[in-house]
Amino acid sequence: MRYLLILSFCLTLCFNSNAQTPAPVIKPANYAMLQSFEDSLQILSDSMVYANEEVVRTKSCYAFIKKFVAALKTPQSYLYKFDSLRTVSIVQSPDNKFRIITWNLLRHNGTYRYFGTIQMNSPKIQLCPLFDASPLIRNVEDTVCNKDSWYGCMYYSIVPKMVSGKTVYTMFGWKGANPREIKKVMETMYFDKNKKPVFGYPMIYMKKDNQEKTIKRFVLSYNKDAIVSLNYNAELNQVIFDHLITKQALQGKPEMPGKPRGYDMFPDGTYEAFDWKINRWEYLEELSNITYRTAPTPVPFFDNTKPKEKGYIKTKKVKMIKDDEQK
Repeated sequence: MRYLLILSFCLTLCFNSNAQTPAPVIKPANYAMLQSFEDSLQILSDSMVYANEEVVRTKSCYAFIKKFVAALKTPQSYLYKFDSLRTVSIVQSPDNKFRIITWNLLRHNGTYRYFGTIQMNSPKIQLCPLFDASPLIRNVEDTVCNKDSWYGCMYYSIVPKMVSGKTVYTMFGWKGANPREIKKVMETMYFDKNKKPVFGYPMIYMKKDNQEKTIKRFVLSYNKDAIVSLNYNAELNQVIFDHLITKQALQGKPEMPGKPRGYDMFPDGTYEAFDWKINRWEYLEELSNITYRTAPTPVPFFDNTKPKEKGYIKTKKVKMIKDDEQK
């Protein structure tokens, strides 16, 4: 009996010790340095989205990259939130292993180029820059990508799942494709034995129209004026998304010949899903247990696709700051 009491007391002490472990705090000197970086980064991120001229947006973007890399190389930068960077998406994995930082650059023709980096949660600074190779990817559903051949987008959610003994992350992203079309992306990512990201683990199972296939990436393409959801519902353990039909079908008109283009597609008020089963997402053609009007729609970052009087985005005068002014 005495032995049990001593054991119980020791376990209680251990539990209290673990429970009282303080969360990591950024050292004052590092915090001040990161705060100074953030002030400059906020100006540059604003410029690369809102500036009238493409040349200014481009210069701001590359200046932003240079300064952001320097900021992320500051000790304890992983703990810093960079909350003021509203045009940049920063998403931390639920298991706190990494965070992924993504943003885009609008070109003169209304298309986008995407930029990003993965920052690992480790005492040693570990950054993995991502290079957008979207124009070179022909078969989006089946292509395995790495950091140098990334299908660029801006991520807004991450869901980790254990698959055959390793963690595979389901990533959800927003991708402005052109002036008329937007894409929502669901793709899978894991880290290989060298701790490098691999985009495209085969665990999205489709069974539709008497066809079965396992894909690595699922993409919804739709008209820029539509509001379309694609996101994880933790309560149902499902990925829920809008069912899309053509504008002609929505209006009760005959379909146009040929395969519909992305900008022809609109939601019809019904939903489809991927249900999590053992080691994979399984497609559900129709949901009958949705009680809310719309599926969860995150608003993780500035949506710069709405047409304005000048160009494709709201613009304003932005001064291009010089290197010595950024310090």
